[in-house]
Amino acid sequence: MKSKVFLPASLFAVGLLSLPSLPASAAALCTAGTVTASGLGSSTSCIGAFSGNDAQGNGTGALFDQLSTGVFSGITNWTFVGKSDEGAFTAPDTSSSGNWSIATGITGPFVLSLKAGNAWSAYFFENVNNLAVLGGTWETDGVSTNQRGIAQDLSHATIYRAVVDTPPPPKPIPEPGTTAALGLFALGAFGRLKQKRVG
Repeated sequence: MKSKVFLPASLFAVGLLSLPSLPASAAALCTAGTVTASGLGSSTSCIGAFSGNDAQGNGTGALFDQLSTGVFSGITNWTFVGKSDEGAFTAPDTSSSGNWSIATGITGPFVLSLKAGNAWSAYFFENVNNLAVLGGTWETDGVSTNQRGIAQDLSHATIYRAVVDTPPPPKPIPEPGTTAALGLFALGAFGRLKQKRVG
């Protein structure tokens, strides 16, 4: 009789051991979080969340690979500004929301990436008016949440700025009135010269 009870209990224990464990964190959709830049408001668009790390200390990594494909407005030329955990700018990593700031204003398009748990999301700011952006706000709801759906604390933030070639300013084209005046002046001077030769 003991063997009849022991067998089902053994199978139950083996079944529990074979269940997959629940992840400590879950990736979220980047649109679940809000990231802003002073003077610009919320990000223009975003990508993520992706698992792993966004960038290495030298700027290489998964985020740079994504940016190089033109994922944001077709821009493929990006410069690594830096990471918050390396002192390039500030973004406190002790909570799931806060402020970010940088000493030198960023003009033109840029991307702010947030890493929390084992995931990252990138937020694009088009900045068409080339405002000098010095900071903004962030929250990690769009990056990583725990099993209860609570946003995880920031690990670090990363900034890239777009290298946008600006065409040279156009050469000034004289107004029609100026061109006509110059033409009349030339005709008058030529006529005066001819008069002096004849007379």
